Amino acid sequence: MKKILYVLIGLVVVYLILCLVGSSHVKVERSTEVNAPADMVRTKMTDLKFFQEKWSPWTEKDPGMKVTYSGETGKEGSSMAWESDHKEVGKGSMTYKYTHGDTIMESLYFDGQGEAQIYHIVTSTGASTSKVSWVMENDIPFAFRPMTLFMNMDKMVGPDFEKGLAKLKSELEAMPASEPVANYNIEETQWDAKTFYGKKETLSFEKIAAFFGTTYGKIGEALGKAKAQPIGMPKAIYFSFDEKTMVTEVAAVMEVANGIKLEGVDKFETPAGKVLKIEYFGAYDKSANAHYAMDAYMKEKGLSQTFVIEEYVTDPGTEKDTAKWQTDIFYLVK
Repeated sequence: MKKILYVLIGLVVVYLILCLVGSSHVKVERSTEVNAPADMVRTKMTDLKFFQEKWSPWTEKDPGMKVTYSGETGKEGSSMAWESDHKEVGKGSMTYKYTHGDTIMESLYFDGQGEAQIYHIVTSTGASTSKVSWVMENDIPFAFRPMTLFMNMDKMVGPDFEKGLAKLKSELEAMPASEPVANYNIEETQWDAKTFYGKKETLSFEKIAAFFGTTYGKIGEALGKAKAQPIGMPKAIYFSFDEKTMVTEVAAVMEVANGIKLEGVDKFETPAGKVLKIEYFGAYDKSANAHYAMDAYMKEKGLSQTFVIEEYVTDPGTEKDTAKWQTDIFYLVK
């Protein structure tokens, strides 16, 4: 009896050692280059029906699997669930959680295997090219860590990711860009010297809206104290923008007449010179192709920018249709 007890204790000790040695975290990642604009790619990758029907590496293993969808396509919280008798497909669900900068977050649940975090990172590599990464991460509970010593998740899942990304690349590159850069009318004109007041910060893209709201409020208070009126609508001066990190150095400003002084906010001036202008209509976060059009035009003409200024002509508080939002984009060039 004691021998059996010693054996059992020994097995438990060995198992605990394996738990300590096994991996606590698993990550699988694959990437590809796609000849399609990043904003178009992100939009399609939040569409779970597009995933299931066009580029899922598991669909072809059982085309007849039962699939149901819930929620509005491409919106946070939308999901799909599947059920299959195929041993490699099984039963599970996927939910689109949110988009944060370049990253699209999803949760993946396999029946009997728990939940894993899935995310796609889509970074712009040019006016109409993108890098797409497919990543799966999962924390392994202590008691299940010995399995990681005998199961290589990278070798098990990686080939499927590669196959899926190859199909995604093929599908996206066969589609026309939703807003070809050639469709934008670029006007060359002269820019008068202007005076602005506001605040400048270096911050990530998702924090811009909150920063603008707070800063425009401060500028409004300063205008009220000075009994002055702004010229035109609220504007933003972009000094730099890093597409890889999605971090920008930007000033939220309002233009005032020369000679006006405001307290509590900073003064910014732009010199007279040549300017390129695009009238863009649409949601603020969908304006990338308008800027790509500017980049292409400047390269063609041998120009370089000094400042980028956006004027938000339409008040989103009174116009709910984002397709009608007008933003005048100015590139001061030399």
